[in-house]
Amino acid sequence: MEQGKNESKAAKKLNIALFIPRKLGQFKRFVNRSMEGKYSAGLIAFTTAAAAMLLLILMLFVPNYLGVAGDETVGQVMNASGVYYTSSEISDVYNNYFVRTYSNILRDSDAGTDYFNSQVALVRIAVFLDNLFTGDKIFDIRFLALLYGFFYVPALYLLIKQACNRVKNFSEGFIIGVVGLLMFADVAYLTYFNSFYPEALQFVCLMYCVAFGLSFQDNGSSLKDFGCLFAFMAAAGALLSVRGECAFLGIVFAVFCLKLLFARKHWMWRVICVMAAFMLSFISIVCMINMEVGYDEKSKFHAMTRGVLFEAGNPRRALEEFGIDGSYELLADVSAYDAIPFVTSEDESLKDGFLDRYTQMDIAAYYVRHPGSFINLLDSAIKACYGIRKDYCGNYEQSAGFPPGAKSIFWGVWSTFKSRSAPRTIGYFGVLIAAVIMLFRKGYSLRPDEDRRSTVFLDMMMVIAAVCILQAGSTIIYSGDAEMIQHGFLISCGMDIITYFVFAELVHKMKIF
Repeated sequence: MEQGKNESKAAKKLNIALFIPRKLGQFKRFVNRSMEGKYSAGLIAFTTAAAAMLLLILMLFVPNYLGVAGDETVGQVMNASGVYYTSSEISDVYNNYFVRTYSNILRDSDAGTDYFNSQVALVRIAVFLDNLFTGDKIFDIRFLALLYGFFYVPALYLLIKQACNRVKNFSEGFIIGVVGLLMFADVAYLTYFNSFYPEALQFVCLMYCVAFGLSFQDNGSSLKDFGCLFAFMAAAGALLSVRGECAFLGIVFAVFCLKLLFARKHWMWRVICVMAAFMLSFISIVCMINMEVGYDEKSKFHAMTRGVLFEAGNPRRALEEFGIDGSYELLADVSAYDAIPFVTSEDESLKDGFLDRYTQMDIAAYYVRHPGSFINLLDSAIKACYGIRKDYCGNYEQSAGFPPGAKSIFWGVWSTFKSRSAPRTIGYFGVLIAAVIMLFRKGYSLRPDEDRRSTVFLDMMMVIAAVCILQAGSTIIYSGDAEMIQHGFLISCGMDIITYFVFAELVHKMKIF
């Protein structure tokens, strides 16, 4: 009797389990039939971009205003842009509270600078607009957020449209649009717009690079291809000049331009592609020579203690490869950021016999000889950079009454998932790359007459993967794993983009939705 009841319960559960997918399937077919002939990638992208703009307004322009609290690293950009804190007593807001208004008047305690990059240019435009409309010598950082938003919304539109171009059903396009909104309009991304951190410009420029790069999947007119190539160059050039360490990425974008040689047969197209590659390489070299890399003597100290020695199986032997006395092995795993540091990079005893015995090139050569150590540090880089937020920085103004360092959870599903549940290993990065190759390898061709969708997608995803690796590699060489959070934003952003397009392709191929 009892056995019969159990079998009856099991049958009911099975019927329920089968009923839900069946009803969802019926609903999906009904929606797709209703939208037949009405679906377009542009409509999904436009709706998503409009929703993102609404979210941006709610987060950045409606009280309580959200942003990212500054730290000492933003001072150079501020001074170069003619923006200063209104009070000299700012130690209590560093990292803890977002500051919305600043002074345009140079105080005796401030120092001007001739530092310049693409971010400084954008901030200066925002300062000009503020002075034009208000003239009160007070800079409201929301003018900068307005500029970022002006470029961000079209970038998101283009990115979502490229993802939706590969699907024909409304249900699939709708899901891809919603996931894109969750990922790329996350509060962790958009709050950077109300800050002087370079992450906001890096985020927008990288989205444009991907969107314009993927536009070559369509066999459009030659005029469109020329326009997209020019726009790709502009976005890549702006990204290269955000920071000195970003300049290294120029070679990756130049290689992508050379790959586009095969997109068209016409000789003029090929000449333009070669010129584009040359121009990006030239910009990269100029930026590497003239722009300061965001690393200092402390970074050099960490490159050895939190890099080479940290991963060396035998620290004493590793030091001998640099001609450094083996007694310095005690510095393995030491960080100047420790609460009670064992030693600091400013210690005079380190300058002669330790810091003067190696350069970044020496460290790079060491990792070539010891690739295992480099791979282990890459794993550390992905773990440290996988989150989008700066964990030590708050989102609210001090006047809002929140505790120091408080963070907003509004529209933060994706960043919360990444910080709490997503896999944070180099293995996941490897799985992403393998998925890209498996999904787009079929139909890959260098012939101009062939359908170039899979070719362009695979090439662009490999470009983003290379950006992640180069960004991690340069950070490891310059500062070990001690400053990953400050310099590794492109790693997290790049992995998000790859994850998104892998998801979009799986939705299309598996017909889940």
